[in-house]
Parts: sequence; C-alpha cells; structure tokens
Amino acid sequence: MTVLVRAPVIRVVDHGDSTTVIGASATRRFDGDTAELVRVVLELHARPLARDALLAALAERAGEPVPAAPIDQLLALLVEDGVLVVPRAQPRPALSRRVVVAISGAVAAVDAPLLVRGLHAIGCDVRIALTRNARKFVAPAALDALVHHQVWSSLWQRDARVPVPHVALAEWAELVIVYPASATTIARLATGDASELVSALVVATRAPVVIAPSMNEAMYTSPAVQANLAALRAHGRWVVHPASGIEVAHVPGARAPQAGPAPPATVMIDIARHVLQQVPARLPDDARGWERLWATTPADQLPWRADAPVPGLAEALGDGAGRTLVDLGCGDGTVAIAAARRGFAVTAVDVAPSALGRARERAGELAIVFVLDDATAPRIAGPFDVAVDCGLLHVLPRERWPAYAAAVTRLAPKQLLVVAHDTAITADELRALLPAFTLERATATTLARAPAQLFALARTRRPEA
Repeated sequence: MTVLVRAPVIRVVDHGDSTTVIGASATRRFDGDTAELVRVVLELHARPLARDALLAALAERAGEPVPAAPIDQLLALLVEDGVLVVPRAQPRPALSRRVVVAISGAVAAVDAPLLVRGLHAIGCDVRIALTRNARKFVAPAALDALVHHQVWSSLWQRDARVPVPHVALAEWAELVIVYPASATTIARLATGDASELVSALVVATRAPVVIAPSMNEAMYTSPAVQANLAALRAHGRWVVHPASGIEVAHVPGARAPQAGPAPPATVMIDIARHVLQQVPARLPDDARGWERLWATTPADQLPWRADAPVPGLAEALGDGAGRTLVDLGCGDGTVAIAAARRGFAVTAVDVAPSALGRARERAGELAIVFVLDDATAPRIAGPFDVAVDCGLLHVLPRERWPAYAAAVTRLAPKQLLVVAHDTAITADELRALLPAFTLERATATTLARAPAQLFALARTRRPEA
C-alpha cells in the first residue's frame, strides 16, 4: 500500500476560499469545498500516511464515509505536482564529527547558516569562528541560536573555560571549513598571518582545512590571489573551485553571471562529507563522552558493531571450561558473549552504563558479570586467566597507556589478547609497554572494517619494580 508524505518544500498558497498549487508542470486552482479538502489532505500528510488511513481520517472528520474516487484523483494530482511524495528513508548520521566553520567577510557569509544546518544534518557537531568583517554580514546571535555554543569572533574573547579560543578550536576540530574565504583571509592563510581569529585557528590546527574562495572574478583571477591559492594547495589545504554568480557590488540591472563566488551550502556539505571520509573519526577520551556516544547512537551506526568477534579472536580464546576471563572495554558485549558460550566465567567491564545495558540485553540468560569500571584504574580484583582488549588500547590517549599497562599486568597473570588497528600500535611498542608479557604472535585481522592486528601475549615474569 502506497504511503505518501508532504514534500519538504511545496508551492501552495491560499487566497480567500481558494488554494493554488504551483506544480512542476501545471498551476491548479481549487475553490470552496475542494480547496478546504486540499488543505486537510496536506495537513494530514505532515507525517507519512497510507491511503486507507487517509480515508479513515477524512471520514472521522466528516462524520460519514468519504467516497474514495475523488480522493484518489486528488492524490494523483498532488503526486504529479510534486506536493505529495513517497517518503524516503533518511540516512541517519554517523558518529558525530567535529567541524569548525570559519566565516570571513564576504557576502556569501549570509549563506553560512545553511551550511551549519546541513552539517548538523549529516551528523556533525559544529563550532563557529568569525573574522571581524564577517560580523557585517551575519549576526553572531543567529549563529549561536543554531549551534547552541559560544560563537567566537576575536583572539581576545574571554571565557574562563576557553582562555585561548583559537587554540581550543584548533585542537577540538576534526575539520575546519573556511566559508566563505575572502581575498584578505586567503592572504592571511597563505602567509601564516595569525593576527585574526580565523587565520590563527587555521595556523594552529592539524585538522584538514577546506577553503572556499569567494570574491568577484577580477579579484579571483588576479596574480596575487592565484599565488596565494597555489601556496595553500602546496600546504595541503583543500581549495574549492568557485561557482558562477553575480557581483552584488553592481547595481541589480547591471549584474551578469561571473566566476568567483563560493559554491552553495549544499555543495560544501558534499565536500565536507568527502573530506571527513578521509579522516578517522575522533572517539571520546573520557567516560562521559563514551556514555554520551552509547546513549545516543543507534547500534548500526557504530563502525565496530558486530555480531561476532573479529576474525581469529574466538579461536585464540580456546576452550573456556574452568577458566576466568575479563573483557576490558566490553561495549555491547560481543566478545563477552562469545567467551561465555565457550565456557569461560566472564567479567565484562566498561565505563558507559548504556553500553553495559545493551550488553546485558544481548547476553540474555548467559552468566556474565557486567561491571561499570575503568579498565585503566579498575576496582575489580582479579586476577583472571585471560584478559581480552578488543579495541580499547588504541582509543586511549597515549598518556593513559602506562595506567592501562599497570592494570592489565595486575589483572592478567597468564594470557592477554589485544586487538588494535594497524596504525594504532606496533608490536615493538606493545612489547615496550608490557614488559611482563611475551608477544607470542601477531595475526592480521579487521576491526571496524579496517586492517588490524590480533596480538597474543603470555605472562612470563613479574614487571620490574
């Protein structure tokens, strides 16, 4: 049965007792009772609605059955005009990505709020930085209302929590988008001039930077601007080609299309999505962040979510009869469940209550002890015959690795299995980190669809004092 919903944008206008639909191929005017019917049908289709449900709703309002034929005819016209459409499943955003939108003083700054809203729609957490001149085109209060975060517009803007705004933004960002980038801002970026907030932010960040030039054609093609853009490309920045548009400095009657303006926000969102695909997602670095992630992210959006352990891990576990195992950073319990089914007495540890809740639900009647605890400073006593870390070590900040090493050395007197991405830690680094263990083998595997290593370590001696 066809389900329809009102299109996101419709061209329908009421005037007196008439309703006019400006469709893709025709303009139709409805009067009197028919106009009222059109308005009711559109109201009911604010949410997806099947035909039979529509007829039932209309009958309830009318107090009597409604003939189907005229309703079907009206639905056909509204579909033809693009007013009603078949609902599309909206792709749910992936893990939240951290994007700073840096706005400079070009007229395309008026479109920056559209870019911000589009970035939110693809799952980005957005912060905003403005040059002084950008404030002439877009109001900080309007941007603040969009992002619900402090909007920064000065190197010297004071906040007790953020004493140095450009450094805080630079370190926070996974992607910086300079949109629009005026000729002046481009010159600052190309030469490392950190006298303005936006340029200082770009100088300080190690995140990818996308730059969308926006100016008239004469300025864009000038040798100075082209030399600066060439320098930015050489620096590894992503430089967006301009669109075609009008120069608003010309009077309306004298405006003609020319190259130079920044692309529309929809194009920039596609570019941002592409660049972010090249950058590994930055995962939370504390318990609060992990709880927020597990509490708000559907399971199918978590790249490491799997119904079975990574290839090779189940075999490495072996027979668990009479043996104990601790799953460090258990997430929603994939490893813990597999180990319990192999006969291990399993204790599963995680810092996120929501992760443990999902794990308990998946485990059902399996006898697994779930503990809210931090694997780098565990309260659980141990020891356990086997400790398993599937993806924990490589998401920890390196300054916490020594605490992790001390914890697993205490908890795992016999065997330790570690799964980490190829780029996260080398075999030599793991040996140096865990001197009480011998690395018996490293086996290629995959974790979150990326190449990884399964390290099998055996306890050989007590750690040196």
